[in-house]
Amino acid sequence: MLNRDLSRADDGSANPWYYEMSEIGFNYRVSDVNCALGLSQLGKFERFVARRREIARQYDEVLAPFAPVIRPLARMPWCDPVLHLYVVRIDFAALQMDRAAFMRLLRNAGIGTQVHYMPLHLQPYYRNRYGAQRLPGAEAYYQSALSLPFYPGLTDQDVERVVTALRGIVKC
Repeated sequence: MLNRDLSRADDGSANPWYYEMSEIGFNYRVSDVNCALGLSQLGKFERFVARRREIARQYDEVLAPFAPVIRPLARMPWCDPVLHLYVVRIDFAALQMDRAAFMRLLRNAGIGTQVHYMPLHLQPYYRNRYGAQRLPGAEAYYQSALSLPFYPGLTDQDVERVVTALRGIVKC
């Protein structure tokens, strides 16, 4: 105890209300409004799950001819995940372009993409804390990963538009 005089009553017994903060923390409590929003979203959960799985199935099917240049992330056959992202691995060297150029071509076609996620050991916080690390598997994944549009409101026509744009770049 750093503040013994605050933590104890005059008779020496512990003050039941007293606490100390030994290091900075964060308040992760959710607001009532966010709770209400979350509860309303739970009512849509099964529909969202079904649609995400359908979009993933469509992407899997229509992207199969793009292999080995574009490959969806592998999934275990015994697992039926509800994907948050639809990530593909792209052989940019085979396409003779870098990821930034590839993303710009898609953006010019009206297709937004993103990279999820930069490996933690490359983030400044962890590099400063633990020093430079080499994690070849994480780095190889990062160099080839690209997340395609993926959300429950994505239509079948949107999926086809994404694939058509990819086909135009890959010439597949």
